[in-house]
Amino acid sequence: MAETIIDHAAILAGIPQPYLVLDADLTIVAATDAYLRTTDRTREDIVGRHILEAFPENPDAVGTVEQGPLEVSLRHVLRTGEPHEMAVIQYDIPRPASEGGGFYQRYWTPIHTPVKDIAGTVRYIVQNPMDVTESVLQTREADARLRIALHAADLGSWEYEPETDIWRRSATVDAFFGVGPGEGGSVAAPFFAMMHPEDLPRVMGAVQEALDSPDQTTLRFDYRVVDRVTGETRHIASRGEVLRTSTGKPRLIGVMMDVTADRIREAALADALKAQESLLMQKDLLLAEVNHRVKNSLQLVMSALSLQARRLTNPSMEAPFRQAISRVRAITSVHERLYRTDNPLVVEMADYLDGLCADLAANSELRDLLQVDVEPVHLRTERAIPIALIVNELVTNALKYAYPEGTSGPIVLSLRTIADGMLELSVADQGIGFSSETTSQGLGTRLVKTMASQIGGRVETQPTERGYRSAVIFPKDAPQ
Repeated sequence: MAETIIDHAAILAGIPQPYLVLDADLTIVAATDAYLRTTDRTREDIVGRHILEAFPENPDAVGTVEQGPLEVSLRHVLRTGEPHEMAVIQYDIPRPASEGGGFYQRYWTPIHTPVKDIAGTVRYIVQNPMDVTESVLQTREADARLRIALHAADLGSWEYEPETDIWRRSATVDAFFGVGPGEGGSVAAPFFAMMHPEDLPRVMGAVQEALDSPDQTTLRFDYRVVDRVTGETRHIASRGEVLRTSTGKPRLIGVMMDVTADRIREAALADALKAQESLLMQKDLLLAEVNHRVKNSLQLVMSALSLQARRLTNPSMEAPFRQAISRVRAITSVHERLYRTDNPLVVEMADYLDGLCADLAANSELRDLLQVDVEPVHLRTERAIPIALIVNELVTNALKYAYPEGTSGPIVLSLRTIADGMLELSVADQGIGFSSETTSQGLGTRLVKTMASQIGGRVETQPTERGYRSAVIFPKDAPQ
């Protein structure tokens, strides 16, 4: 029988999955037809070229297209001889000149597998890039909400892969470490080097412990960072949890906060107490510190809720999580204003409610139609917090339900003095209103009634000539 000649190149090209073959210099040597279709390239475009040259960085997405982590993963495979599964990365694909050039936005989860020779040396790497663009874009709204929450709370987000030292993070994290945009690189080693020498062993020990921890184990890192230029010391509080990949490899995700100001205040408080300043000054400092600590604790709760919301697989659970985050944020904002003022017992309501409404309407198409008409009223903390929760519920409901899709109109929040030391807080719109069933049920409605009762007030709701109006009538001061 004639010897059978096997055409390996044809077999490789015809494999129905997208595969790319690289040599030890990361030069592309082969690709399946499915890979070419997935990336909209031809063999002439890419074979014989370095992978980072064949797939250049999108100049319009600098800082988001992740060439750095991709190269780290490939070199990790060359160094260890072990396969590596990457987390989701953005890597845009060049658009053909016939279509006007530019780039297609694409998200991938590449898997890199080594091919060794008889001596065990890695000769080739096979890349299997799974295109997850559609699923990533479907979660864009949730990701945007998380980014807004992190930005509002001055928090940075991070994701760390101990196996390769790949460290993906938000720009806020770089700012905490005193690193300029694009200067930090793709791995964590330079950032570990900036940690205070007394704190680094403890942080590294916590990372090592996490390697053997089960999925969803919570993490806590508190350490100091020394600015490499100014020598300034910053205090960082970081919280996170362990996530394991489909192959069981650990990945750490979390958020961090610059708490340097907290430490400075603590030192000032200690100095004040040691100097035996007046009881009143000590009381104010203590109250300001309590408000600040409560605010920080609530921000971490809010961030933990936001991170957990991203892991939900049941769509029916998303709305309750968003409502919970919104309610925590309303309380947080009261305490934030208290520690920033000279009087930690009183909230200036006009400025506060204006800021709260701006936050609530940030992602709404009605944000430019939300009007705030509040008299210059000052309320004590124990009355301002229930008011914050009431406004959160009433304004959120109006933004969501007053105007069906395709319609719009004003939403007016007002707080005014009516008579005999009584105040009226109201939210009015010109929309479709609510049914009697809607207004008598639901956690939000019960919460409004409970908060109104807490400040000695009553709730009045009624349709108006044009729309709907909810009001809470309550005394400015608590009954003696």
